[in-house]
Amino acid sequence: MKRKIISVILITLIVSSFTGCMNTNNQSATTTQSKETVKKTDYQTITDMDGNVVKLPVKVNKIGTSWPGFINVLLTVGGGDKIVVSADSIKNYPWALKIFPKLKNINYPFSTSGVNQEQLLINKPDVLFLRKTDKSVDKNKVAGIPAIMIDYTKNSIYDMIDAVTLAGKVLGKEGIQRAAKYKEFVVQNINKITSVTKQIPNNQKQKVLTLSVSGKVLSTWGKNIIQNEEINMVGGINVAEKDINGYKDVSFEQILKWNPDVIFVDWNENDKAKLMKDPRFTQIKAVQSGKVFVIPQGIFKWSSLGSETALYLPWMAKTLYPERFKDLDVTGEAKSFYKTFFNYNLSDSELSRILSAQKPD
Repeated sequence: MKRKIISVILITLIVSSFTGCMNTNNQSATTTQSKETVKKTDYQTITDMDGNVVKLPVKVNKIGTSWPGFINVLLTVGGGDKIVVSADSIKNYPWALKIFPKLKNINYPFSTSGVNQEQLLINKPDVLFLRKTDKSVDKNKVAGIPAIMIDYTKNSIYDMIDAVTLAGKVLGKEGIQRAAKYKEFVVQNINKITSVTKQIPNNQKQKVLTLSVSGKVLSTWGKNIIQNEEINMVGGINVAEKDINGYKDVSFEQILKWNPDVIFVDWNENDKAKLMKDPRFTQIKAVQSGKVFVIPQGIFKWSSLGSETALYLPWMAKTLYPERFKDLDVTGEAKSFYKTFFNYNLSDSELSRILSAQKPD
């Protein structure tokens, strides 16, 4: 009897020991598997606009850009608080510093002469957004920081939507949602505007010149550039489209030959004033009828590749065809946009200054 009891006890001990080993092994395997899973999900891969597959942290906490024109994109997708580096030329855009004061305290390692590696590493970002056409910055010389290339070579507002979508994806769930909201805003405006402008006969369309004034040098935007697409979308005719490819200097004689109905002046009211006082320009229809307008400038120029391009289209449409766009509330749309995407409440006076490309008070 005693032998049977002892045998039962021994068997029980052996089974318990074996089971314990199995549990330990299973726990160890589970722990190892869990660690491997964490390692695998610590990083994500993103394909940028130049086709590069870039490895990034899943949670991006610090970002930077070499181009001030991309600041409004990063703000649009909720990345403002994550910006730690940018270009020193951001100081030329006072509304950016007004709307998002934190930009005054970040590092500026990027300039027209290249990259300051030491400054870049002071507060090393998890990812950099670089413009493909920016020859002053080599993606292979940014201290090993993952670089997302932004490609605007198609010069289309749809490039802008793609850039916002990409930036949102890099920043995660909230960024993706905000990018989708931005796309919806832009597409709805395009559809709303083009549904009206496509009804305008060619002989009733306004002939438009977008003009940059730098001292005595005059320049304009022709075909294969976003300014041309914008004019076409809002029902205008770009007078430079047939003669100019991209952005180039232009003579007064050529402008006189084009004789535009409307001129949009790049930069500010001072440039507009110079043009209006120039006796040569009194021969131009746009000057004779007082249809010379300054392009609005907020965080960045509304006409250029940046998220505020979304506001330039309704502003242009209303400016060119006020009777056809009586119900288009440009003021309301601008205030709503800045609140929604930049978390900034524009006052009437601030918006007035932005619309006339004036600096903040």
